[in-house]
Amino acid sequence: MYPAAAKPRRNWFGGRPPLTTGEGGAGRGFTLLEVMAVLVIVGILLTFMTLSTGDKRGEELEREAQRLVALLQLASEEAVTRSEQLALRVGESDYAFMIRHNNQWLPLEDARPLRPRTLPTGIELDLELEENPPPGLTAEDADQPQIFLLSSGEMTPFLLTLSAADGTVTRTIKATLLGRLELE
Repeated sequence: MYPAAAKPRRNWFGGRPPLTTGEGGAGRGFTLLEVMAVLVIVGILLTFMTLSTGDKRGEELEREAQRLVALLQLASEEAVTRSEQLALRVGESDYAFMIRHNNQWLPLEDARPLRPRTLPTGIELDLELEENPPPGLTAEDADQPQIFLLSSGEMTPFLLTLSAADGTVTRTIKATLLGRLELE
C-alpha cells in the first residue's frame, strides 16, 4: 500500500490533516472575513448585554419613589381610620413610620407594610420641610419624626428628593398640607 513516510496523517476526528505551507511550516490562519464576522457577532452580543442591563439605578430609584408615595398614602389612610397621629422619620438612606404612644414616638415595627426601611445602596434621601416645621425639632433629634400624618388627613408639607449617590438621577415627592402627594 503506502510506504510509511507517504501515509497521510489523520486528526483525531478522522478528518483531513491541517494544511501546511511546506515542510514544518505553520498552519493556515483565519481570513479577514472570518475575523470580521466574529467581531460583528461579539459586538452584537455586547450590545444586547448592555441593553438588557440598562439603567438599573434609574429603575430602582423610580421603584423606591413609587413605593414611598404608596406607603405615605397608606399611612395617611391608617391615621384617619385609626384616629391616631402617625409620623415619618427620614434619614439619609432610611425612613421609618412612627406612632405616638405614651407621649413618645415609636417605630411601627409590627405593621408589615409600614415597617422601617433602608434604601438600596446608592440612593439617598433629602428632606425639605416647606411651611410649618414640627415644633421643637432640632438637628440633635435625628430619631424624631419630621413629617406628621394627622387623623384629619392633613400632613406636614414637604419636598422629599430621592437621588442617586452621583446625583445623575433624582425623583421628588411633594406633599401639601391637605395630604395631596405628587411624584415629580
